[in-house]
Amino acid sequence: SRILAFLDDEELIRRERRGPVIEVRWRKLIERWARDYSFLKFNRVVSYLEPRGLANFPPRLAAAGRIAVTGSYAVSAIAPVAPARLLAAYVESPEETAKRLGLIPAESGANVLLAEPYDAVVFERMEDRDGIPCVALSQAAVDLLTSPGRAPAEAQALLDWMEANEPAWRR
Repeated sequence: SRILAFLDDEELIRRERRGPVIEVRWRKLIERWARDYSFLKFNRVVSYLEPRGLANFPPRLAAAGRIAVTGSYAVSAIAPVAPARLLAAYVESPEETAKRLGLIPAESGANVLLAEPYDAVVFERMEDRDGIPCVALSQAAVDLLTSPGRAPAEAQALLDWMEANEPAWRR
């Protein structure tokens, strides 16, 4: 009840007085979530290099084990701002996944980020997008909002697409 009261106070939901939620202002909710979360700070993220580039990398993801792609790569077909040059994904063990995929640890010049999530919820409500296992769009949006570079602009493009196509993604 305290969470609902908070969400109501923040005007992120609308509900009947002490009753059920009748509206979720999901875009505002995602933007509010991003104020308390950071992809790079809340998860253990390790940088890698796929030396052959990302063009032929996605089909190999099936060998990775449990994986959920997020960020630019996860939404590039939906709300492209620019070609994705970085693949970020949640995995259970970055080191083991990197070995299975033949990735090279990289201090700089990384094109793959493997993140051990602080909460396994990132693996729930995953979707297959063009053969790539991806996080839910809401998770991808908040990860982009809290990432550096052009990621926040990509998040805004994604949120705009989500608003225009709500029946296509919202369950």
